[in-house]
Amino acid sequence: MSRRRAAAADVLGRRAMSRRTTFLIGVAVYAVLLAAWEFYGRSAYRPGGALPPPSEILDVLWDNRGGYARNTWTTVGEAAAGFAGGVVLAVLLALFMDRFRAVGEGLHRLALMLYSIPVIGLAPALVAWLGLGFTSKAVVALLAAFFPVLVNLVGALRATDPRVRELGRILALGRTEELLRLRLPYALPALVASLKIAAPAAFIGAMIAEWVGADQGLGLALLYAMFGYQMPEMWAALALSTAVTGLLAVLFGGLARIATPWHASVATTGEGR
Repeated sequence: MSRRRAAAADVLGRRAMSRRTTFLIGVAVYAVLLAAWEFYGRSAYRPGGALPPPSEILDVLWDNRGGYARNTWTTVGEAAAGFAGGVVLAVLLALFMDRFRAVGEGLHRLALMLYSIPVIGLAPALVAWLGLGFTSKAVVALLAAFFPVLVNLVGALRATDPRVRELGRILALGRTEELLRLRLPYALPALVASLKIAAPAAFIGAMIAEWVGADQGLGLALLYAMFGYQMPEMWAALALSTAVTGLLAVLFGGLARIATPWHASVATTGEGR
């Protein structure tokens, strides 16, 4: 037993060291890229140029931190409302489509057709219909989050392993019991994986809606900077939006590791250990 424990501890130690090494290499690569960007910006950047140095972008963020904070929280609120509504609506519709297959097949094809339409193409019509306020931004964010969740969950439910269904028959489970106790847990990895896509998509959708018409928001700040050729301000808004979407991806990636530590997508990367 002591040899087995020592071997197991050695394996865990090597995995931990490998993860630390990978992390440090990633940090070093980003540090080198930022240093090169800073050097180029300081030596070659001129007002109106495309690549201001990162230090100037940080100065802009700090000097205007109050305005950027308000704009960011506005967009986060719109995205959060749209994300929550999109996920709930997608799950309910996916369950309906799974229960009523004849109707569900037509709805699924319609959803795929709508999913192929860029959100930026729908945003003007929705803003014109719902107005320039919070509602139109939340609805665009809802649509951006809705389709990834719906398509992934419907696909996962339809691809349920036949052995899972056979287990349901052996246990004499009804349709609803089989869905809740077997098929939904089987589809859970696909659902949480779709959330990792849907949350950043909702934030980007809210920003796109702000481009069409808004009185504040990170998308509006980005639009003003773009049309004014204010490159440090534009990069500041881009940096904030990248930070928020990256944080959302990490957050829901962590949720996936917590909710489905047994799934291959977690186990093979060593993230769930």
